[in-house]
Amino acid sequence: MSVIRKSLSTEMLPQDLSDRQRFIRFAELFEHFSNTGELDPASDVPFRATMNSIHIGTTMLGRCDGSFVTVRREKRQVIETGDDRFCLVRNTGDRPSQVVHRGREFTMRAGSMVLLKLDEPFFAADGASQKRFTNVHLPVDSLRAMVTDVDDLVGCELEPGGALSLVMDYSDLLLRHPVAADEAGMAIASHLLDLAAIGLGARSDIAAAARRRGLRAVRLKAVLSILETRFHEPDFSAQKLAMAAGLSERYVNELLFEAGASFTTRLTELRLRKAADLLTHREGRISDIAFACGFNDLSYFNRCFRRRFGLTPTAARGK
Repeated sequence: MSVIRKSLSTEMLPQDLSDRQRFIRFAELFEHFSNTGELDPASDVPFRATMNSIHIGTTMLGRCDGSFVTVRREKRQVIETGDDRFCLVRNTGDRPSQVVHRGREFTMRAGSMVLLKLDEPFFAADGASQKRFTNVHLPVDSLRAMVTDVDDLVGCELEPGGALSLVMDYSDLLLRHPVAADEAGMAIASHLLDLAAIGLGARSDIAAAARRRGLRAVRLKAVLSILETRFHEPDFSAQKLAMAAGLSERYVNELLFEAGASFTTRLTELRLRKAADLLTHREGRISDIAFACGFNDLSYFNRCFRRRFGLTPTAARGK
């Protein structure tokens, strides 16, 4: 499953632009960044905004912080995108927001959430000049299969706490440390869907299965952490990884495969990335660098490095 990371900030724009020019340019870029909605800038403060997103297949994690007074999705975006996913949003600002969606108007308190449907317009405003929110787009068919009558929850304030808050906390953590999504994208998307389904009232059989998968996600995180710590050991193996994690070797291999790559593939990739970094920043013999990263065969290291980066270790030095 492909993982795509995006970021957009007014800090990326030329600093000699007027405030109005900055907003117009940002809005143009935002159209390409995410055609989910539109922003209206605050009139009493300079326009500043930062947005980050991680796309994992049909699941998307997003975070926005900026000096704007409203967020809205017009009919135009609905038609142009053809997006019918559910969108779980948390108000991470410090004041309530008035939301209109599906003919319903309600107050979304700070910290609470709402489930939106992206094939219908919405509008949110809180009267402040600064807005912050986190959102997670979830595949419609999958969520409907897990939660009976989930559409009845659209357009209503959802209380903070429990599994739904965990979804948003987990998303915020990943958006701050997006490299983690590169390592375990498939598992992350599945885990977010499970948590959202539990928080929205998944059927009992589905919820039980989701909780079991949640345990696998925790174990996967532990396994990846050990691997990232010990990959440089020349004799490190799947068996040693399993022993360190307190799991069976077969179970560890299953976890890693479900997350998108085998033990050997992940081990080699970590070693090659470290070698590339050392070749760029450290003096010394190439053989010493290869051995320091866990390779005990220089010819094998050279072949792997050239296949991965398209050039020899010697050519990569200093680049």
